[in-house]
Amino acid sequence: MPSRRRFLTTIGTAASASLAGCLGGIRDYFESDTTVEGPCDDSPTTWPTAGGDSGRTGHTDTSPPAPDADAVDLLAGIHKDGQQELAAALPVVADGTAYVPVASGLIAVDLQSPIDGARWKYDLDEQVDAVPLITCGVAFVPGLNRLDALDQGTGDRYWRVTAGSREATSVAAHDETVFLAGSSLIAIDMRTGDRLWSANGGDTLALDNAGVYTTENANGTGDIYGHDLDGEQRWHLSLGKIVGSASVQDGTVWVADNRGTVYAIDAHSGETVWSRSLDGVEKIHSGLAVDGDDVVVPAGMGSTSFVLDAATGVTRWKKNTGIVTGRPLIGDDWIALGRTNTGITLYDRETGDQRTTWSREEYGLGTIDGLVAVEDGFVVRGGTTSGLTLVR
Repeated sequence: MPSRRRFLTTIGTAASASLAGCLGGIRDYFESDTTVEGPCDDSPTTWPTAGGDSGRTGHTDTSPPAPDADAVDLLAGIHKDGQQELAAALPVVADGTAYVPVASGLIAVDLQSPIDGARWKYDLDEQVDAVPLITCGVAFVPGLNRLDALDQGTGDRYWRVTAGSREATSVAAHDETVFLAGSSLIAIDMRTGDRLWSANGGDTLALDNAGVYTTENANGTGDIYGHDLDGEQRWHLSLGKIVGSASVQDGTVWVADNRGTVYAIDAHSGETVWSRSLDGVEKIHSGLAVDGDDVVVPAGMGSTSFVLDAATGVTRWKKNTGIVTGRPLIGDDWIALGRTNTGITLYDRETGDQRTTWSREEYGLGTIDGLVAVEDGFVVRGGTTSGLTLVR
């Protein structure tokens, strides 16, 4: 890959300049920076981004684990300064490899042989608390006020841009544009790291083929924005304090606020199609799951999880699950919930009947923070332990 010398540039628009205090108005260029070359043959991957896809739907075509599945500590062979590394956020998975944010950066772990240690490791100056992104053979790693682009196979860096926020940062991609939500929404050229535009709305994001949908929390209230892919704002709604990311599918955006109200919003116009206040749902930290006719609403810090009709908001079924802080997974005929204090429970998607539970005690999971789907299994992040377990 050819190197090229670059020069410091500044953001050219007044809107971007006004964000310089939070986002950094100057792009970091390095002598060794390179562009991403070659075709972008973005073949399907298992779980390349937060929520499984850019729409943050939580949907997967994979199969769940067998009832008697084994449990493997994915970080058992990876140490720093004599201590086992801990997962700072959920990983992404592509081509049999998990890309795991840890306290010191990002590591690539082979799911078939994790005891062999990391395939590669990319060191950062600070902990990565955000879920990375895999697209076009590139791993995008959000850090504190920056985004690094790495070769997926080797961990070598292509480029770095000063962007994002000091808090959790959300990243997703459409074609060859990377979208980053931190203190605001920024579009970045995937190949060069050059900024294309910036707009209001940060914290979290979801994408479809026509737009970007971001949530923003400030001063106890929450907002959701709809933008075209070129950055032009379509609409803006003020709701309750939104904690999790929006999900988008087939022209509808779904989002939940921390009071247990779920909204379905027309993605083009911003009009509210329906809203439902659900008893037993509180403070959803991660987001919803959506596929076809079903919207899965986790209990959050409440006690009851729901499956709603996507078109009407009518309850299809509900379960007393206890706390569920992670995003649900939704398969072809099953739904999985990481029940924080109990274990992972698999439900029949149509009826809500419980199929099986992989208990915390039996599998040594600690409290359950979130799930990632892999073929015939789940990757589970522990909330209290920050451990990472493959149940398969």
